[in-house]
Amino acid sequence: MSEVLHGSCLCGRIAYDVYDPESMIGCHCTRCQRWTGGSSSTTLVVEPKNLKVTKGQDLVRTFNEAGFAGRSFCGHCGSGLYVIGQDKLYVCAGTLKDVTKTMGCHIQVAFKAPWDEIGGTAPQFGEWPS
Repeated sequence: MSEVLHGSCLCGRIAYDVYDPESMIGCHCTRCQRWTGGSSSTTLVVEPKNLKVTKGQDLVRTFNEAGFAGRSFCGHCGSGLYVIGQDKLYVCAGTLKDVTKTMGCHIQVAFKAPWDEIGGTAPQFGEWPS
């Protein structure tokens, strides 16, 4: 049976389903810090085919910058939704209900904020794991 998680943006105008998430990661790069306004982004890694927008597709906006992953968000409330990787999507865990995955790893730890103290026992990688 497939695992299905339901998510939405802050205003609820966008809703989506995520099927069979592979893992949960925390990214501590400076871009994720600026995007979230916090120490990192916590995301679920999924195949692009496993994210289905069920409401509000017309409100999904994507910020693209040359050389970096696109970041999709709600055009009404601004909530971050997902990051568009080369072959995966990284769906913002905080937008999803009933997430039971535990942190698989932390990436880009070499760029973490000096005040960021990473807890837990998940592996940490200075940049991307090989």
